[in-house]
Amino acid sequence: VDEYKERIRKMLVEAPEGSLQKLELIDAIQRLGVAYHFNNEIETSIQNIFDASQQNDDNLHVVSLRFRLVRQQGHYMSSDVFKKFTEQDGKFKETVTNDVQGLLSLYEASHLRVRDEEILEEALTFTITHLESIVSNLSNNSLKVEVTEALSQPIRMTLPRMGARKYISIYENNDAHNYLLLKFAKLDFNMLQKFHQRELSELTR
Repeated sequence: VDEYKERIRKMLVEAPEGSLQKLELIDAIQRLGVAYHFNNEIETSIQNIFDASQQNDDNLHVVSLRFRLVRQQGHYMSSDVFKKFTEQDGKFKETVTNDVQGLLSLYEASHLRVRDEEILEEALTFTITHLESIVSNLSNNSLKVEVTEALSQPIRMTLPRMGARKYISIYENNDAHNYLLLKFAKLDFNMLQKFHQRELSELTR
C-alpha cells in the first residue's frame, strides 16, 4: 500500500498543473475515497488551479470539472465561466447537447451553486432534461451507468464511503481507468472495512 501511495503521489505531483489529466486524477482520487492520503498535494493543486482560473477553455467538461473541484475545496469560483456556453437569452447552446461527458460534468457542477446563481439553476434544469432523454441510447456502457447513477444521486449528495464503494465498480469499467489507482483504492477500501469491523467487534464485546 505504501509503495502504491508513493507512486500515485508522484503521478499527482508530476501531472501538468491545470491539465485535464490532473483534474481527472484529482477527481478520481476523491471519488474513490483515497483523497485523505494526498490532502496536501490536492490542496496545492487546487490552489494553483484557482489562481489560474481565468484560463480560456472552450471544453465544457474541463470548465465544469475545474469549477466543481475548486468549489468542493472551499474556494469561490465565479459561475460566469459558463457564460461562453450560453446564448444571449441565458439559455445553454443546443450544440453542447452532443457532449455527454460535458453535460454530466455540468450537471455535477450545478449542484455546487449558491443562492441567486441563475446560470447554474438553468444548467441543472438543462442537463437533467438532456441526460434523461439520451441515457437509454448511450452505447458506452460505463458512461451509461455513470449518468444513471449521477441522476439518481449526484456526487454532492453522496456519503463519501458509500460513494467510493459504488464508484470503484464504475471506475473499473471505464476503459481509461488508472490501474494502479484502482488497485490502491480497492486495497484501501478493504483495509478500512477490516479496521471498522475490528472496532465494531471490540465495542460489542
